[in-house]
Amino acid sequence: MIIRSGLIRNRDGIDFAAFSRHWRQVHGPLALRVEAMRAYRQNHIVARLPAPRGDRLHRVDGISQLWFDDVESIRVAMASPEQQACIEDIRGFLSDVTILIQQEGALRRHGEADRLPVKFIYLLEGSETAIRAVAETLFADLAAGSDDAAIRVNPVIDRNFSVDPTVSAGGQVIDTVLEVWLPEGIDDAIAQRVLTESPQIGIVGAFRVDEAILKST
Repeated sequence: MIIRSGLIRNRDGIDFAAFSRHWRQVHGPLALRVEAMRAYRQNHIVARLPAPRGDRLHRVDGISQLWFDDVESIRVAMASPEQQACIEDIRGFLSDVTILIQQEGALRRHGEADRLPVKFIYLLEGSETAIRAVAETLFADLAAGSDDAAIRVNPVIDRNFSVDPTVSAGGQVIDTVLEVWLPEGIDDAIAQRVLTESPQIGIVGAFRVDEAILKST
């Protein structure tokens, strides 16, 4: 499946709690009306983590994930009246939205836990080969250091999407979105070490997030 992510920035001067509440309670129900969307998750930022190349992108206050069957399904959905209602809402509560179209990667699990409570998202620069190698090292190190862990590597496959010409967006500098799930009480020290030790990988964004599942496949 294909994941359409929005890297969203709250308007300056707007209380973060109010922003999160609007995203979840107002914008979320609007987005759920978009046809052909198979699943929808909102990732609310809990903590910003070290990102040496963070100046490459606007501030990120949340990351959406919308699942579709294919890129053409996204094109059709984004031209719908339901999406237009989302755009009207976006104009009122967001200052920047950068769209990332990704191929959903395979979810790799270590341990028996079905769903782990702590989630991290990393926005990465780097070649497919370099990121694949780093992901292998990361998964092995997480498995060695924890009873349970999961990762998913979602490469960006299309850089030609935007929300709307009236909505500001950042540059298409992200090559891969890396998701990591860990047990409660485990931080991202292993991921930070593995990613920063690779000279071929750049961390543009790194976040601990509160994952809200609004629609499941």
